[in-house]
Formats: sequence, C-alpha cells, structure tokens
Amino acid sequence: MPKIKMPRSSPSLDMTPMVDLAFLLVTFFMLTAQFRPEEAVAVDTPSSMSQQPIPTENLMTIVVDSAGRVFWDFTDKKVRAAVIKEMANRYRFELTEEQVVRFTNLNAIGIPLQQMSAYLDLNSPSERKEVDKMSRGIPYEDGNNQLLDWIRVTQLIFSSEAGGKNPLVALKGDGNVNYTTMNKVIKIFQSPTVKINRFKMITDLEESRI
Repeated sequence: MPKIKMPRSSPSLDMTPMVDLAFLLVTFFMLTAQFRPEEAVAVDTPSSMSQQPIPTENLMTIVVDSAGRVFWDFTDKKVRAAVIKEMANRYRFELTEEQVVRFTNLNAIGIPLQQMSAYLDLNSPSERKEVDKMSRGIPYEDGNNQLLDWIRVTQLIFSSEAGGKNPLVALKGDGNVNYTTMNKVIKIFQSPTVKINRFKMITDLEESRI
C-alpha cells in the first residue's frame, strides 16, 4: 500500500505581537529616559597614558577651566540636595524645594553662593548657560574661600550618610590652565579642615606613539 504524502506547506509566524512589544519597549524608554544636562563649562583635559577608569558613584569633582574658574560637582542627587541646603543655611539665603530639585539635576556648579538663588530661578538652560559664561566661578581666595566650604560640607554630609567614609575626589583641570591656579586648588585639598591627600586626575587617554 503506497504511503500517503502529506501536502507540504511553509510554516507561518504572526509577527504582530513582536512588533507591538517592540513599540512598547521603545515608548517605555522614551518616557523614562533622563537626558544629562549640558555641561556648564567645557574643559580640554590633558592627555596621559593611564587607563585607570574614574568611578562614577559617590564622586566629587572639582573642575578648573582654562580661565582659572572653579566648579563643583557631585554624582549622588541625595547628597547634592543636602549639600545645597547646608550651604544655604551657612550663607543665609533661602531656597524653595523646586530650586533644590533643580540644583540636584544640574551638572557642575560655578556660581558664587550670593547669586545661587537667582541662578536656580532661571527656567531656561540657555539662560543658565549665559550666566555660566559670565560667572567668575566659585570664589577660592583668602577671606572668601567658598570652594573650601563646598568641599568640607560635601565631606561631612557624605560621611554621615556613608558611616564615616569620605567621598572619592577627582580634579579635572584644563590643559591650558595656569599652574598657579591648579596649585591653589591642590593646597585647598591639603588644608587642615579638608585633608585630601589622594585624588584622581581626569585626563584623556593618549594614543600610543609606537
């Protein structure tokens, strides 16, 4: 008895659920993504052969641009919020909760504390960018060393949150900055109230010449 041949047919696959899933994922990432705000200052870092990565958590960064202006930054939003509240208390100016939230979402800050409240009132990033261009950075001269206060308050708040540990510190200086300025910042690091003797230098990886 001859075998019965079954008719051959190519399998079909309904891709509609997969397409729906793909669009749902795209929509989810679009709605939940948080874009990093534009940097307040552009810094052309010097090159080096070091390949050691810089940590991204619990990192306090002091930025020095080519004009010698100094900026402060910290990666953790909770610590940032506590720092600006304490700085407002020390320098006796008021901040709303909206201003505090705005501060936590910014990058490096290079504004004298006397101008901070007005700076955080600006709604447009372009307006803040114009103020950043005109700002002289965080004061760090004798008699008005706000940079020292920024660093010390950050250390105290982070230490209370992290069980006595100090935050990681990085120094990001422009390759064209005057050495005297960098030396002043490093001396602030080494001051008795701060005592930062170990810190990271942020550089660009230099290509091998071999």
